[in-house]
Amino acid sequence: MKNILILLLSITSILFSGILIPENGRLIKTVHVLFEWEQEVDAVAYNLQISTDESFNDIISDINVYKTIHIEKNILDWNDDYYWRVRSIYIDNSFSIWVDQSMFTIAPSALQNFDVSFYNEDLIGDGLIIFGQFAPDLIMGVIDKYGNEIWNSGVPESDHQLGSLLNHVSKSGQLFGKSNTSAIQINYHEDIIWQSPSNTIIDLHEVQQLPNGNYMSFVPIFEYGPIAEGWWTNQFRALGYEADGQTIEFPWLAQRIVEWDKDTGEEVWSWNPFEHFDIFEHDTGGELWWDAYVSGRFDWIHSNSFYFDQEESVIYVSHRHLNKISKTAYPSGEILWSIGLPEQYGFGNDNICTDLLFSWQHHVQLLENSELLFFDNGNLSETLLGDDYPTSRARRIRVNQDLTCDTIWEYELPENLFGPGTGSIQLLENGNYSIYTLGGYVDCSILEVTPDKELVWKAEASDPTSSLYRAYKIPSMYPEAFSVLAGGYTQDITGPVIELSGNELVFNITNHSGYTNTYNYNFENSEGDWFEDVVGEISIAPYQTESISFIPIQTDDDTEVLLSIYPNHHNYAEKQLNFSIVASEELLGDLNDDDRLTIADIILMVNMVLDLEDNQNLADMNQDGGINILDLSILINIILNTNRS
Repeated sequence: MKNILILLLSITSILFSGILIPENGRLIKTVHVLFEWEQEVDAVAYNLQISTDESFNDIISDINVYKTIHIEKNILDWNDDYYWRVRSIYIDNSFSIWVDQSMFTIAPSALQNFDVSFYNEDLIGDGLIIFGQFAPDLIMGVIDKYGNEIWNSGVPESDHQLGSLLNHVSKSGQLFGKSNTSAIQINYHEDIIWQSPSNTIIDLHEVQQLPNGNYMSFVPIFEYGPIAEGWWTNQFRALGYEADGQTIEFPWLAQRIVEWDKDTGEEVWSWNPFEHFDIFEHDTGGELWWDAYVSGRFDWIHSNSFYFDQEESVIYVSHRHLNKISKTAYPSGEILWSIGLPEQYGFGNDNICTDLLFSWQHHVQLLENSELLFFDNGNLSETLLGDDYPTSRARRIRVNQDLTCDTIWEYELPENLFGPGTGSIQLLENGNYSIYTLGGYVDCSILEVTPDKELVWKAEASDPTSSLYRAYKIPSMYPEAFSVLAGGYTQDITGPVIELSGNELVFNITNHSGYTNTYNYNFENSEGDWFEDVVGEISIAPYQTESISFIPIQTDDDTEVLLSIYPNHHNYAEKQLNFSIVASEELLGDLNDDDRLTIADIILMVNMVLDLEDNQNLADMNQDGGINILDLSILINIILNTNRS
């Protein structure tokens, strides 16, 4: 076969002219705006303009971009309208007409202010801070290291009902939380990627996606138990209860762990704490029982976090009101061990590592070498550790094979930052720790601390009524952002075509996020004549570009080809390139038979038009039966466009 022409007939997501994101008329809630458009024929770069007016008289950004995605982080502001447009830049630095123009609105800001202190800016890790907020509004938010608001999820009173609580950010940048009564996974465009079954009311503390793709969360469960004896006994007896510490008579609240099938939403596994813990093992302090008297149910174990370890097939679970972290086998549900208090405190007689003496802890995670990281709220630290005041600590411990524990790292918070509830901790890429604490209900703060326990950065909520649930440091927004450019995307008389490069079909994939992503791709040839079907994956570091290529099998048959590609853990961002391939044994205009269209072919065609050479069918560019100046013009334009690309 003399030459292969790959003709583009239809493309989803990229290729063919058009701008994609932000959609025209879209209301968005971020000042880090992702712009995306489709690949243009013969473009070597793109000119992107952003204006505050529709006529582009007030252009605030005029930049050249070499991919089909740009994330603007510096010039956009809250509560304003913007217009944007894009055009191709060719190899000779000329421009195409404007592809299209679109408008979007950035909503008013919705987050409270944060007062930021820098103690050693050189040691601060890169990135943004994302958090879930209880008060003053139920909202998710992102700020930068200066405290500037970057993104918010909106508040339910003024927006849609997504007003929600963030409780988990995965290592790949997935966002999980609770909205109304449902567990959700969302993205920064506020799309709901997954939602728990509508007939299940979930607990707010934890939602995660498992390595098998299924989802896991806590679900409230009630059973009856006794009312402990104490100073509150008479109040309960006045309501008609025995309140003798033995009679099973009062509603107890706990949390099941539930796994749902990712596709069907069917509950496929669960763990019930009433089947694994003794109900006579419970907190007998006055605070919980007074709350029980007021609310009509006893908050028994208050499970508030879990970590699923695929390698060992276990789940580490924090049970706050039992002062325990348990290691639970999956799927059997057997408790393999529990780290907790000594027997004299009434929380079991088989706990390990009883010398740690943590209390009311949050946010347990597994690190390398069987190390656990968690936030020790320390509500009972005066009693357990002899502290002069309740003291919270960030704690990193290792569980040894003999079931003893070593403290690897510990950071004690000052008195004003004691966290009576909530709290989170994160080990950062640079070795620092990001710590969130409620700070005695008035000093709601996010800290960054070095391994040497040096405080290098602090953000304090300006509203003294503020309360967050967790805070995470993230490398960037939009972990799913990537572009795909087809190599050799050009045009001839038939329309857009993809030219083979070295007998290969090449696609360049760019990761536009701060996360290292693995991209899964599926290359399918419907008839199997030109290409073999390929399923593969490629890992791409943050902001880097890698290529994938496919070598055709030489054939004369027409066929259909589909390339599907998406980042692992973000399959909602899949892009599909669907095109037809047509074989041509003769290349129109190739008059010297060298498989190329060059100036030599133009010279030969000039001679044909002047009747200085024999007529050839390959010179009939428009296939009208004759050779004339129109055919010459077509050939010249093809060669110019080819050289331009």
